[in-house]
Amino acid sequence: MGPVQDQDTGDRTSRLRFWRALKRKRYAGWALYFWHGMRTRAWLNLLRRNRFRTTLTCLPNVISVSVFAPLNSLLYRLQELVFARRLRGYELQEPPVFVIGHWRAGTTYVHDLLACDPELGAPTTYQCFFPSHFLLTGPLARFWFNLFQPKTRPQDNVAVGFDRPQEDEFALCNLGLGSIYMTWALPHQGPVDLDYLSLRDLSPAERRNWIETFLWFLRRVAYRQKKRLVLKTPQHTARLRLLIELFPDARFIYIARNPLTLFPSTMRLWKSMNSIQGLENPPRDDPWLEPFLIDLFMDLFRYYEEDRALIPENQLIEIAYEDLVADPKAELRRVYKHLDLGDFARAEAAVDGYLSRTRDYQTNAYELPAEKRALILERWAPYIERFGYRQALERTPERVGAGGGPAV
Repeated sequence: MGPVQDQDTGDRTSRLRFWRALKRKRYAGWALYFWHGMRTRAWLNLLRRNRFRTTLTCLPNVISVSVFAPLNSLLYRLQELVFARRLRGYELQEPPVFVIGHWRAGTTYVHDLLACDPELGAPTTYQCFFPSHFLLTGPLARFWFNLFQPKTRPQDNVAVGFDRPQEDEFALCNLGLGSIYMTWALPHQGPVDLDYLSLRDLSPAERRNWIETFLWFLRRVAYRQKKRLVLKTPQHTARLRLLIELFPDARFIYIARNPLTLFPSTMRLWKSMNSIQGLENPPRDDPWLEPFLIDLFMDLFRYYEEDRALIPENQLIEIAYEDLVADPKAELRRVYKHLDLGDFARAEAAVDGYLSRTRDYQTNAYELPAEKRALILERWAPYIERFGYRQALERTPERVGAGGGPAV
């Protein structure tokens, strides 16, 4: 009887290890992949880039995307069959408004505030996550989408939802374009698709494909919403040269923020995404993440500084997160006036409602060790001087980001 008991014990131990591996805790919890909106070719390309490797923790998501991808391909063909003729020759009626700035600088807050305007529209979460067929499936998808979508973002507890404004970069990822966001799917490899940050070093064919795909998506969002679009993704900060070429009359809102808050908040964002969006978990990103983000910050700032002169003065405005938080409506009035976006009064009641609903939101708090603080002050000095943060940084405590505040 002894050997039988030993075998039973071994079997139970093996099963226990299996379930522990399957349920291994993720940084910032669990969520569905952003990649559920990919068509078959894009999904297979992503799997191939990771040599079809995955872990037990990621297997349920990998299987579900593998089921969704052929369906997305079929629905894409059906949508184009229904809408292609209507969209032939369709162009945006007004140039977009671009919200730019570094991750965690407050771009989401600006995006949400502008989306309160009944005459401005923004790509929604559903449109960005399922860009191939939202015209066809959007009216029917609300129930099942909300069933699986978390109520808040894992990195900061900001509310998310079917119709809430979302980054157009996610749509481009799901449509198969390169993006540094693909790093989140492939964290074991370190940063990928760096050429897609500014788009400057792409081949002519890659550049043409990016432009055609971007415009393809924007036309369908504009067709659905019938409003002037407000677009937001930090990567657009490095793409001013191309964006002003595509949209000579576009408007740009750049938001800056205290870098001693930006750095730990961005670290949390990327660690969260590497964990919950990766094809393998744990992501093993400690060797590369911090130096990459420090360099990425300065790359983004450098591209912006090089190209902002290409934008006419009345089409670009710079604001500070701290000023926006202190008096949101005053800053919005300044934005509307400078960029000639019309009468802010039409949006004021909706803005008041949004501010009332979000007034209890609490930002995360971060401990910033002295050596990290010194590193940021040294490496990000050009940004600090450019936006006048030197004096404020001297008063910034080691624990940053605690207390109330809006989505960023």
